[in-house]
Amino acid sequence: MLFVLRHGRTAANAAGLLLGRLDPDLDELGVRQAAAAAAALSTVDRVVSSPL
Repeated sequence: MLFVLRHGRTAANAAGLLLGRLDPDLDELGVRQAAAAAAALSTVDRVVSSPL
């Protein structure tokens, strides 16, 4: 099975900004989104990540 996930929300995302390869911190909602994704995918054996 393949899961495709996007990062959690940042203040820049909420403002509609595109930041390219910058790595801003998650906002409060983004932290909750990341925690929910981690819980939902806790049984996944392998993760492949991309900086894009």
